[in-house]
Amino acid sequence: MIKPIALGLGLTLSLGIAAAQPAPAPAPAPDKKPGTDEKAGESLEHGGDSRPWAAGVAPAQQQAALVRFREANNQLNSGFFADAAKLYREALKDWNHPAIHYNLALALLNLDQPIEVYDSLEKAIKFGPAPLDKDKFDHAKEYMLLVEKQIATVEVSCAKAGAKVSVDGKEVFTVKPGEVGRYKGRVRVGRHTFVAEKPGYNAQVDAPYVEPGQKFHIELTLYTADELTRYKRRWNAKWVPYAVIGAGVVAGGVGGLMQMSASSSYQDYDDAVARCNTDTGQMGCTDASVADMKDSGDTKRMLGIVGYGVAGAAIVTGAVLLYLNREQSYEITADQYKAEQRKKGVLGVAPVIEPGRDGAMAGAAVFGKF
Repeated sequence: MIKPIALGLGLTLSLGIAAAQPAPAPAPAPDKKPGTDEKAGESLEHGGDSRPWAAGVAPAQQQAALVRFREANNQLNSGFFADAAKLYREALKDWNHPAIHYNLALALLNLDQPIEVYDSLEKAIKFGPAPLDKDKFDHAKEYMLLVEKQIATVEVSCAKAGAKVSVDGKEVFTVKPGEVGRYKGRVRVGRHTFVAEKPGYNAQVDAPYVEPGQKFHIELTLYTADELTRYKRRWNAKWVPYAVIGAGVVAGGVGGLMQMSASSSYQDYDDAVARCNTDTGQMGCTDASVADMKDSGDTKRMLGIVGYGVAGAAIVTGAVLLYLNREQSYEITADQYKAEQRKKGVLGVAPVIEPGRDGAMAGAAVFGKF
């Protein structure tokens, strides 16, 4: 909360209608350190119906406003700032007088409401120093300079018809068909949340830190989930898992051929042994070539088993690689989507130019799932 300059000056202007009865003595002040020590004035400037702040305001309304105004002043001078602010707002319903706005700003200064303070001070100086006085007019501008250090300006736009846009939880507009919804308002310095909602969409954007006096622009663009969905694999070489599986199939085929050849070798060995037994009339055969047939069958059978093992391992490995390298979806950010569109020549980049003002520009896209 800011600590404005303590001025100790009050309003000493005339009303031009019968004054109200003196207000009762103020209650004891609460234990609260104020944001300003300036005391509230006790009267309002009328100046005749020709004055813009009095035109069209009936005497009865002016009198009712003055009563509330003086009650609020007692509350303000006693340190009951919330009660004072409430009474000032009630007085404004009867008479939209700059002096009431000025004293309301004094109350709000102590309640740490810089945005409302600035708005009230703007209305207080709207008609120049005449409805206040020169000192109060100058003090109002000094307060505004102090409060500007706590606030910034945001501008939000959205072109998605039907989208409801809110700033920090407060709805500011709903986009009408064929139009671009816009909002401009003051916020306290710091981080803020901008939300765009529509059936099928529901997302929020957390803006970066907004600095004092900065004018921050943000454009909310709603995209569908399909527009922001991309697909990727672990490896660009999609053929690798299939190559491994293919190698396993080949190894299995070779193993099968080895098994078939081994069976043939064993058959040849059995036939050779049978012939040998018939020719010699004895059981057994000592011919080395016959023994080689059996050894060849054993070797081929072993190679067949190895081939089957390699085939099984390769096929399993290929299947695992195929699973790991499956196509997986993921969602890109709004900035990435816009970068893609710019590369394709769909979106352009335009600078934000505001003479005499520091500015920042942000683009944000939000999306929803169906």
